[in-house]
Amino acid sequence: MAETIQAPPIPEPGLPEYNARRIGFTAGVVAAGVMLIAIAILRALSGVLSLPEIVAEGLLVNMPGALFSAVLDALQHSAKPLFYVTVGVGMLIVGGLLGRWYANDPSGRQAIKIVVGVWLVFGLGVYTVLGAGIFGQHLQAGPIWHGLSLLIVLGVYGLALYHAYNALVRRAVPALPDFNRRLFLRDLAAALVVTAGAGALWRMISGGESASITAAPAPASAVPIAAGSPNPAPFDLKGMVPEVTPSDDFYTVSKNFIDPNVAVGGWKLKIEGLVDRPMELNYEQLTALPASDGYYTLMCISNEIGGDLWGNAYWRGVKLKYLLEQAGVHTDAVKAMFSAADDYKDSVKLDRALHPDALLAWEMNGEPLKREHGAPARLLIPGIYGMKNVKWLTGITIVDTDFKGFWQNQGWDDAAPYQTEARIDAPRGRESFAPGAISVGGIAFAGDRGISAVEVSTDSGVTWQPAAVKPGLSANTWQLWRADISVDKSVKQIQVRATDGLGRPQVRQLNAPFPAGATGYHTITIAVA
Repeated sequence: MAETIQAPPIPEPGLPEYNARRIGFTAGVVAAGVMLIAIAILRALSGVLSLPEIVAEGLLVNMPGALFSAVLDALQHSAKPLFYVTVGVGMLIVGGLLGRWYANDPSGRQAIKIVVGVWLVFGLGVYTVLGAGIFGQHLQAGPIWHGLSLLIVLGVYGLALYHAYNALVRRAVPALPDFNRRLFLRDLAAALVVTAGAGALWRMISGGESASITAAPAPASAVPIAAGSPNPAPFDLKGMVPEVTPSDDFYTVSKNFIDPNVAVGGWKLKIEGLVDRPMELNYEQLTALPASDGYYTLMCISNEIGGDLWGNAYWRGVKLKYLLEQAGVHTDAVKAMFSAADDYKDSVKLDRALHPDALLAWEMNGEPLKREHGAPARLLIPGIYGMKNVKWLTGITIVDTDFKGFWQNQGWDDAAPYQTEARIDAPRGRESFAPGAISVGGIAFAGDRGISAVEVSTDSGVTWQPAAVKPGLSANTWQLWRADISVDKSVKQIQVRATDGLGRPQVRQLNAPFPAGATGYHTITIAVA
């Protein structure tokens, strides 16, 4: 019989190792992008800090303050978006590297190992190093939510990695069976349901949907000066800011990529620690307390000389001293620590918290606080920079330790008293004038110390001319000033300086905002034809 010759076995289709890893990296980047979408959905529905925000804030608080200040000075308002974009790009790269590792053993079991391993590394290690605690135990939502949400988004990454790798491999090797679209769509739907359901359920458990705030009826005289109305003569120069800043024009600064949108129905303020009667108030109970009104100016500690990160408004709320006395505060305590809905924390010495004008405000310029200004309630503590005037307040804890807050751990000044500052608003600078008389005006501020004098110089500080200074709308506001001066062709610059109510002159030396607020004289350039 003729010998039967068997054909050699057909080798299974495969990929060279370098191709597999390249496809793994690409699949990992795609999966990380899908995970970021899931994170965005979960963030929008739950209202709780997300993985990128926790990482970004942890890196931010551990960044040297001088470096942060330099970056902020260089990039201004672009600094925060660029920082979060950088974190997002970093997550895509890490996702790609994990996908490259996955390519060594591309299977469902390997995807699960990656998900669980990264979950443990982040929950037990990275979160702890970044200051959030094990699985976010130091964050307001607690370890249950942060542990669960981290597992959900990493699970989405694992599913996306598994399907993306399979799809890319089959595209590269046509001989392989077709991609299972039905399985992909089933897993996609399941991931979407779990992600959206978890976010919605948490929002419901933690306080329900956001509700609008209705202001209590206020007397007709509640805002004696309408925000944005023209300044009184002679302080009505063109270019000068209005004495009362409209709410929409009031500066906003925040550490967040997305500011919290606090659900009023579930909002509560807890007062605890070294008090005889711990308290918990909802919004209706807070606004039913004896109300006080007043004008307060706020300035950000990162404001440059001549900058616009300050504003003046009319606020309504309850005196913080009254609130703490109702709780039976221990007057031998060291500090009042404040917690916010965005997991921001800061503190002030107890005597500063008991300042007779310190206010827990719920209205601004006759209207309920807006989200960007700290709704439902925020602090206004006279004499100290805006970072201490916590927005979205949720807790006050009286402690016997020298607690340091978010920015203080980065090196910013803890006491943070306002520097004395004056700004020229009119003229704006780089304007041309004929020789003769011109009018100069602006604002000056020194916190609750007030302003006793403002002076203007046209010869680089050799001589100074006094300006007229309008009394402030309260002891805690900026003050308008005006000077009528004569200029000739020798005048190239105009400088301004102020003296506070204690007789202390403004610091002349030019210093950056970090760590205790900017100092120096505001100077503008003009041309005299």
